[in-house]
Amino acid sequence: MSCFRWFKANSLFLQSSMEWPGDFPDDHTFVELLVPGASNDLDYEQLLKDTEEKLNLNASSIEQHLKELQTKMGDSRTPDRPPSPTECLQWFNLRAQNRLAATGHQELLDFFKALQQYLKSDEQGKEEATLQLLLCLSSQCGVCFPCTPTSSSSSCPYSQLTDFSIHMVHTVKDNNSLEIQELWNAVRLHLRRYLMDQLLCRSPEFCECRKTSSLTIFERVHCLQQLFFLYPECEVLRCYQGLKRQHVLSVLHSSLNSSPGGETGFDRLAAGFCSAVPHLSQAITEELQVLTKVTQPNAILGFLNVTYLSTLAQELASQMEKEREIAQRDNSALSSKIKKYSTRSRASVAPMELPVKARSFSLTSHQLKALNQLACALLKFESDLRDLVTNMTFIDCMGDTPRVKGILKKSREDLNVTPDGKKPTTQEPQTLEFDWSSAFQGLVPHMEHCVKVVLDDACAKSLQQEEALRSSGHTVVTLSPVTGDTVRNPHLKEDSFYNHSESETPKMIVKFCAVILTELDALLPLAAACRDTSLLEVQSSFVEACGRAAFAMLGRLQERALEVPSSAPLTNLPALLATSIYVHQRLEHYSARLKDSNSAATKIPLTLLPIQKYQDTIEALREQLTSYCIQVCLTSIFHDAESHDWLDPKPFYEGERCSFSLQMWFYFLCGFRSDLWMVLPAESAKDLLGQVLMETLQLLVKRYARVRASYKRHLQIRCDIAAVLLYVEHLMWSLCESPEALVWRKPPSENSTLAGGCDWPNQIHSLCDQLLTVLAIVTAPVSLLYRTFITESSKEATLRQPNMHAVRWLHAINPDLFTERVRREGLMGQTALACQLRLLTSDPGHNPKLLLRMLLHEDCHLPRMLLENSCFCEAKDIQASKENHKAGDDFITALFNLFSCLNTIPKALTQAFEPYLERAHIWEHLYSVAEKTRTVPVVIGCVRAIVATSIKSISAHLVSMVLVWQTTEGARESLFKRNLPESVLVKIPKEWNYTTLDVKEKDSVTQTVISIAIQALSFIFTNLPLAVASLPLSIRFLFQVAEKHLSQHARQLRSVGLLLWALLGCLIQDLDAADTSEQLSGQVLNSEAKDCFSLLAECLQAVMSIQQKGVPKPLVHKVLQGLEDRRPKWINMQLQKARKLCTGSDGQERIQHRC
Repeated sequence: MSCFRWFKANSLFLQSSMEWPGDFPDDHTFVELLVPGASNDLDYEQLLKDTEEKLNLNASSIEQHLKELQTKMGDSRTPDRPPSPTECLQWFNLRAQNRLAATGHQELLDFFKALQQYLKSDEQGKEEATLQLLLCLSSQCGVCFPCTPTSSSSSCPYSQLTDFSIHMVHTVKDNNSLEIQELWNAVRLHLRRYLMDQLLCRSPEFCECRKTSSLTIFERVHCLQQLFFLYPECEVLRCYQGLKRQHVLSVLHSSLNSSPGGETGFDRLAAGFCSAVPHLSQAITEELQVLTKVTQPNAILGFLNVTYLSTLAQELASQMEKEREIAQRDNSALSSKIKKYSTRSRASVAPMELPVKARSFSLTSHQLKALNQLACALLKFESDLRDLVTNMTFIDCMGDTPRVKGILKKSREDLNVTPDGKKPTTQEPQTLEFDWSSAFQGLVPHMEHCVKVVLDDACAKSLQQEEALRSSGHTVVTLSPVTGDTVRNPHLKEDSFYNHSESETPKMIVKFCAVILTELDALLPLAAACRDTSLLEVQSSFVEACGRAAFAMLGRLQERALEVPSSAPLTNLPALLATSIYVHQRLEHYSARLKDSNSAATKIPLTLLPIQKYQDTIEALREQLTSYCIQVCLTSIFHDAESHDWLDPKPFYEGERCSFSLQMWFYFLCGFRSDLWMVLPAESAKDLLGQVLMETLQLLVKRYARVRASYKRHLQIRCDIAAVLLYVEHLMWSLCESPEALVWRKPPSENSTLAGGCDWPNQIHSLCDQLLTVLAIVTAPVSLLYRTFITESSKEATLRQPNMHAVRWLHAINPDLFTERVRREGLMGQTALACQLRLLTSDPGHNPKLLLRMLLHEDCHLPRMLLENSCFCEAKDIQASKENHKAGDDFITALFNLFSCLNTIPKALTQAFEPYLERAHIWEHLYSVAEKTRTVPVVIGCVRAIVATSIKSISAHLVSMVLVWQTTEGARESLFKRNLPESVLVKIPKEWNYTTLDVKEKDSVTQTVISIAIQALSFIFTNLPLAVASLPLSIRFLFQVAEKHLSQHARQLRSVGLLLWALLGCLIQDLDAADTSEQLSGQVLNSEAKDCFSLLAECLQAVMSIQQKGVPKPLVHKVLQGLEDRRPKWINMQLQKARKLCTGSDGQERIQHRC
């Protein structure tokens, strides 16, 4: 007599979990809500409190359930510490031994035979009904069916995927004949085929050919969970893995076989894999959404390694080998023809050498570029996949993984087995294994040779073209712009880590260097991909060729620099300097990129890259450029003996104009500034111009300090010095970073020495003050000097503020702009705005910091005036064109996006837009911002997008809750929608105490809907404060001000406030709109799910005191009353907590004043 053993502990545990009073498991879920970059203290306090509360609730829930479980399992011990997982499993073993029950052998045979006959029938839905019957017998009656592996997979070859011992705890104890086991195996084999066919035929990759709807994420999860009920997890994953491997191969083969451009060879490989990568990324994203719900993270990594990454590596290696053989045959044949032609061209009778089959061949440059494109696409796929897995599984996938393990084999059962044949107790952490680079091993010698040839040829050809152009008489170097594509590879995220800012990057470089660097940049991904030990020869070849090219460019740059000024113009020097800076930056990038690829890359001689030599050349060119400009001014421009013969009583040009040399000096500096601005980085250009201005100004100060004024020449001296100060003031607008740097002189303790080794801004101010002193002493009347320095010296001493270090000379030459008040208090009002605008337009590059200061100046005066005087605020009869209207909308959107991100200055958004919102009557739209059907101004659309984004995570989780219920309840209802035949029901052993579902139990669906709605409502108000905290402070302040303008809606907003009204309104719109819910879920919702969403939306409307159409539904009252009974006054408490965060942005005013 065989016996079936079962116990009811598991069902009792599940029942207690569902009925534990006040427990809402979804409330403990951590929702992904974005936190602003600079939130206030109240936001952080609320975030910490909510996190601590959820952790405490989880801990207390686990502790309570463990105590109840311990009591029901018969363990009366009261340990001082929480029980370990092993001890918990011992409770089940103890309970199992005490509650074993025997089932007759014949009863089991009859039951399984009845199931087998039912599954062989033609009745529709028999598999679903059978699965639900078995699940009900397990959950309701405590029957645990055997979950042993099949004989073909008893070794569990993919046991490294997961540990399935937890499914073996309640395995049925079967000590009888094999007849029962064979019948059970036949039943579950039929069910497995059905479930696998569901996964196969209704998968997204097969839905087009089969013309059936694809399974959603939740349905795939449900199928896998049903398979886990029948078979061990490792065996299910092995079968599922085989299914997905077919999909991966079909995607790869389809992409490789469909080449729109008719590519062949390595071009076909590159185009095919570039086309397949997006499809694989999408498939892996869906796979992670499924696997994270059914298995452990290590099992997920193992599944991805075997199913996707190994398959990709194997297919790439197979295709690469085929293309290598074809390329070897074609290239060898081409080489043989060339040799035959060259042999015939000679007057020689030597016999022609026969081609050797195994001879080496050379890759062409086109083939090398195709391989580089392939490596670039796979590197991007690798980087994106690491980020995806890290974000979705919270596993650090950036650890070092072993490289070059060969193509993955199908048998990996020894990876997780100890010498005694048992599985180890602990699993080693897995990482993603990207073995695709091993497919390049067969091409290593060919790529190594081709990299050298391509780079050397490109370098030699570019240098020859430059030399030919120089020999033809072109002395000015040809320039090439530096664009974003030449700075980095747009496909590789790693390249962005080593880029310099825009203010540090040259704008133009010499063309011949740009051509060479383009070739180097193009082959960098291939060199970075060859990071394995067996591929380092390719990387070493790239570094060596790069070093040779860098030395060749350096030599040519130095040659061209020596030609200035004898045979080349001065404009060449800034271009040569910019080129040296750019090449130095690229070499640093190459070094960092290759050094970070792998620890083995340290074997590559990166010292061959002449980084330090370029640094020395940059310093030498800077010195040559500044010294030459100073020497030109000293020996040529300032050499004007006739005009500076101060003993000559004849006035120069009758006092009507300044000295000719000073005008030439100013023109020279303006031209020099133009040359620097065109090619050099902004910071370097400013430093060079400031250095030259300071040195030449020092020469002028020395010259005019030695003059001897006369009555006939003092007008000339006064005009010259005044002109110098005006010229310097004009140039200083291009050199200063801020208005403060222009008006104030830094104290000695705060002087910051620049890279050139000189603090030229302070020294320029000092020299101009000296010139102003010379002007006053040399040209002013003696009586005025006496009155100024003797009589009024004491008064000026009392008014002077020694800590300000104000600049005097600017007030002397432009008293209307730089007034005495500006000297004492700094720039304010319209003066500061004008100065900021002129500094912004005079800067050589884009200065976002200065632009932001100008927009924020005087409570956003400039954008406020622009909006207030735009066509949007004019009379309605003025119609703007479509182009102007679109340009205005784009401008408003740009301003809104900028100010909404300024969490440190939360009032800026409201200050900028308040007059516009008032005059255009837009405040009213914020009351109905959640309505998507109305046409609203563009600023309201921007507000709606931010509010909807903050609530999107909550909406997605609500949809997930309802879909899980829809999937499980829909399957459960199949028991009474499809009545099981009486022949099966009568064969269920009586010892199992199974009761069939009757019509009365169908009413429990309504109770379940109410329970789901209560849990969803609790989840909403649990996370409502976090949703408010995720909004930018500027948006919260905008709604706070808007609420004061909407006094006519004070009664509706009394309980929730305007911001919560908008948030809950957007959530209600998402729940009412079936399209939004289906878009979030990716599947069509049934009527029960839609009714649940509608019920939840009506409950939220009742909380917001919105008058509902018609008679309120009783279900709404039941849901709200049920939540109130379980959590009294909890909704009001959460609303008050959220409203406190809505109005908590006033505390940021101190931040605004500080900024």
